[in-house]
Amino acid sequence: MVNLREFTTGSNLRYPLTVSRIHKRKGEKVKRQEAVLQYTYKFKRTIGDPDLGEEREIEETGYGDWDCPSDGTVHKWYVSENDVIQRDQPLVVIDEPCSHDTQFAGLCTKCGKDMTESNWAAEGLDIDRATISMVHDNVALKVSATEAEKKELELQERLLTQKKLSLVVDLDQTVIHACVEPTIGEWQRDPSNPNYESVKEVRSFQLDDGPKHDDSPKCSYYIKLRPGLAGFLERISELYEMHIYTMGTRAYAKEIAKIIDPEQKYFGNRIISRDENGSLAAKRLQRLFPVSTHMVVVIDDRADVWPMNRSNLIKVAPYDFFRGIGDINSSFLPKREDLLAPAPAPIPMHTNGGPTANSNTSELAATTLEHERPIEVSDDENALIQLQAQEQERELEKQLTERPLLHLQEELDKEDTDMEDAAPSTEAAPAPEQNGHAESPVHRHNLLRDDDEELFHLEKHLSLLHQNFYNQHESRVAAVRKETGSKEITADSIPDVGKLLEWIKKRVLRGCSIALSGLVPLGIDVHRSELGLQIQSFGGEIRTRISKSVTHLVISSSRPRTQKVRQAARIPSIKIVNQDWLAGSLAQWRQLEVEPFLVEVHPSDRVSHTPVEVGGRESESLSPPRPEEGENGEDPEEEAVDESGGDDEPDEDEDGEVQDLYGVMPTELEDGEQSPVDGLKTMDWGELDAELDEFMGSDAGTDSEVDTDFEDADATTTNRKRRPDDDEDEGSALAKKQKLARDRTTGLRNVKNAADDGNRDGSSLPTPMGTGDDEEDGADGFDEDDIDLEAQLEAELAAEADASLEAE
Repeated sequence: MVNLREFTTGSNLRYPLTVSRIHKRKGEKVKRQEAVLQYTYKFKRTIGDPDLGEEREIEETGYGDWDCPSDGTVHKWYVSENDVIQRDQPLVVIDEPCSHDTQFAGLCTKCGKDMTESNWAAEGLDIDRATISMVHDNVALKVSATEAEKKELELQERLLTQKKLSLVVDLDQTVIHACVEPTIGEWQRDPSNPNYESVKEVRSFQLDDGPKHDDSPKCSYYIKLRPGLAGFLERISELYEMHIYTMGTRAYAKEIAKIIDPEQKYFGNRIISRDENGSLAAKRLQRLFPVSTHMVVVIDDRADVWPMNRSNLIKVAPYDFFRGIGDINSSFLPKREDLLAPAPAPIPMHTNGGPTANSNTSELAATTLEHERPIEVSDDENALIQLQAQEQERELEKQLTERPLLHLQEELDKEDTDMEDAAPSTEAAPAPEQNGHAESPVHRHNLLRDDDEELFHLEKHLSLLHQNFYNQHESRVAAVRKETGSKEITADSIPDVGKLLEWIKKRVLRGCSIALSGLVPLGIDVHRSELGLQIQSFGGEIRTRISKSVTHLVISSSRPRTQKVRQAARIPSIKIVNQDWLAGSLAQWRQLEVEPFLVEVHPSDRVSHTPVEVGGRESESLSPPRPEEGENGEDPEEEAVDESGGDDEPDEDEDGEVQDLYGVMPTELEDGEQSPVDGLKTMDWGELDAELDEFMGSDAGTDSEVDTDFEDADATTTNRKRRPDDDEDEGSALAKKQKLARDRTTGLRNVKNAADDGNRDGSSLPTPMGTGDDEEDGADGFDEDDIDLEAQLEAELAAEADASLEAE
């Protein structure tokens, strides 16, 4: 076998060089580190005594030998004797006895030589000739780039002959869900348990390195297959050659593979675990396909762990059968921020008309969170892996000891009992006896449900993608054959499945301008959030502000009355839908009809609106027209004063939420904007109190008279009517603070604080830090003590001003 390798002169020589003699001619054998060429070079040397002024430079000629870095036979010289070499350039081609292109643990698998031996004749080690891991289960076996390209070309030719593509499959929450909760085993052995039917098909296994429980040497891992997995793998295996890629250990991955592919006919030994991944935080297709990913598709419930291969990814909805457990290998992944909890299901009713305990299960689903914590970063990868493993062990031990599923079922049982107790008493026959014990008359609802349909949609997507790929491939091959007459498969004839996938997905939300409310975590740029990236990958456009250009406002069902909802409710063209519309559209790859997902907007949120121009852009005014006089000729605002005499309390609806009756509640802040409330933190309240005491002791009816005539209720600012003699006080610190309090863009009298409403849920107040999405109530930035002090100060200043006007 011919193993030709080209060598250059090197970068460490003194150029220019002149070839003086070639020791080995074409066809002669050479040994490593043997001199095969002699050369000369010119250099300057300083001679003479500098103290006597006799120092001078002379040019001399140096001699050197070029030593061959490898054993072999001279195949070709690029130079001849007397040639001048100006720079590093190809010098000779050696036919090596071994290419060393496949190595295992530093040894050549062909000749057995140690590739880690130093070679002073070469600029690098021979181990650098094979750096690519292509084998699933071993990182010690490496190949060269040339060998990798050859192997990958062979793979592509084989797949094209079989009309298949490669499919990389994630395990946890993609095709299976796993937990170690011992309650599952107890339910499997108890036919009377309401979850018995759901857990009958749950499989289990034990690992030697798994967490320990009580006195048991091993704990059990419980595995639930995603509904329809067996048929899915059977049919997809006809279109794709499949690989497992998981962040679980290899022992864990092999046990899962035994369950989902007991005969090894779908995956074989094509399994990559975190032990062979080569990265602590991400997955890479280049680990398996280093040259080309044109024929590779990925299915995973996490898109963020594929930063280099998002175009090849089909993201699936996370499978969360064991409620609240999440991914048991999450400590080895970045913190999850893409969870899109489903909207609450309609509340089933008992025969007596009362709601069932299943109303709570939707809340359980909506509050499902990953058990993840930030992992301490370390320069030592082994130390980091150890920290992550310790974190995972703590989380698994938490399941074993706290038994969250058992407690959730007990809560359901308690609700069932409470509902039965609250039902009207009726004469009922005694419950039948089983095994000598009376059966409980209470109807128990099950916690675990198995109604997932994700694989049904995923199979359609993969089939569609496969069909499009081979239609395009056949068209390209036909065009090449017509032009050249060649039947050889070339790289240009292979379509890029990633580009095809992007083209198909872009059509789903094309034409949709989507705003989000309550779905993106606080402090996350909505455009860069995982949900935002998904929307954009499916052809939708993200909007951070409500305007007439928005087509859909997608909200969290747990927060149906945000500021964005109020704004969108006043623009009839905007469809306000819950998160299930977006989740369904992304899952089914088609834009669903909005009617089943429309959100019922609170009547008080649907008020009249007037188009206004703000900053050159048309927006919707949040203020209704000025209220007309009441039936008795009095202002309706005055009629609504609380009987206790307080007229400064905000109006509330039946949900306990402040209503923006006059359009004065502040709008949400853009990214980077600062709330006026933040200015209160730097104010010197002691100095202000002193000046206020001085002011109250002075002649308020002369130089410091203040007029507190304010604008109408629909204005969003409060303005002071200046008097001719006000200029005299304009320079005083107190006058400036008074003016600041009145000219503040966001009046604090319109801000709802914790004292106004004991129930903070559903508050639509903005927070000082805009994120592009609605922020949670009580976010950092509002200091309630500062707000109370500012409100009290303004009230005192306004009272003094009114007193001054009455005195006049």
